[in-house]
Amino acid sequence: MAKPSKSNLRFIKDPVLEPYYIQLDDYCYIAQKSTYSEAGNEYQTTLGHYGTLSGCLEAIARDDAKSENYNSLRAFVERFETKVAELKTLLNA
Repeated sequence: MAKPSKSNLRFIKDPVLEPYYIQLDDYCYIAQKSTYSEAGNEYQTTLGHYGTLSGCLEAIARDDAKSENYNSLRAFVERFETKVAELKTLLNA
């Protein structure tokens, strides 16, 4: 029988979120992003700590939308809102 972990950290790693994942504990949700250097080393970036899963998903959508250049504010907002809606449908599935 496996020993219970002393760590309260848990993870949500879903292919739909990649390259993002969510670290969670008893108090909050932590939006994380994995990136790789040219040498192939993996690095994690913390986007922030959120009190709700919904807020965490919005942060992931915002960071995803900020990863590109846009010719208009409308294009940025549309990308952001589309990603938020895509991720939030997972909450209702």
